Amino acid sequence: MTAPIPDAVIAKASTDCSPEELQAFVAVVREGGEVDPNGLAERVRRARLLSFARENGQLVGVAGLKFPSINHRREVEHGSGARLAADPYPFELGWVFVSPSSRGGGKSLALCTELVKREPSSGMFATSRANNVAMHRTLAKLGFLRIGAEWQSGQNPAMLWLFARASQLS
Repeated sequence: MTAPIPDAVIAKASTDCSPEELQAFVAVVREGGEVDPNGLAERVRRARLLSFARENGQLVGVAGLKFPSINHRREVEHGSGARLAADPYPFELGWVFVSPSSRGGGKSLALCTELVKREPSSGMFATSRANNVAMHRTLAKLGFLRIGAEWQSGQNPAMLWLFARASQLS
């Protein structure tokens, strides 16, 4: 009998991920059903960092630190009414998804912490469904504050909130 593979959360540059890891990441994000699947694989490949949570060798959660497109940044600004200039907010924390059977153990916090600690002085923003209280707690623990107005998602009937974390430069 083999010993179980230990639970682990790792983060690495998307350029250091194998094609299989990138494909698995995309599959988990699609499972969440909240992201436009068109061009997703390419967006994931261009991300700054990706984090992966595993339980017994199975991928159960992911998160990414991405370079938001100008168009996406404008859509978020338009919806929220908040300004998200690239200089103070170069990154977007997103694609956070933990399989329902693995929720409740702090995996979203672990996934996001691995990304934020690799860019500790960078400003970043994140969007979350207005009713996703667990994600709101994760973001608050990482220093994100809710800004702007609530707006309608373009992907599903949910309302969205915007969160931002200012640059930590002294």
